[in-house]
Amino acid sequence: MAISAAELARMQATAEDHLPDTCTIQVVTQTMDEIGGWSESWANTYTSVACRLAAVQARAAEAIVGAELAAVTSWVLTVAHDQALDETMRVVHDSEAYEIVQIEDTQSWRTAKRAYLRRVD
Repeated sequence: MAISAAELARMQATAEDHLPDTCTIQVVTQTMDEIGGWSESWANTYTSVACRLAAVQARAAEAIVGAELAAVTSWVLTVAHDQALDETMRVVHDSEAYEIVQIEDTQSWRTAKRAYLRRVD
């Protein structure tokens, strides 16, 4: 069953109405330093991006943090279907920075774009 372009546009607009927060999407710039290494800086490339950020615990995840076992929380970010977003970027939401681990980008009739994140400490 196919849907029309107009129906898809309505579905995308409806999805965008359910993005209650805003975030900033940053792009990295790498610069060679004086000793032959690289330094990174992050530029606020997309600001005031409508989004929704939610914690997800798809399965129990643990990691060693400071010599102790700690639970690891994953996050899912939802943005508009046509928002530029890839694994080389970083997201800032409520002053917290997140790395993009994976983009969910395989759906037909995409109404939103989702990214799986981990917090930058």
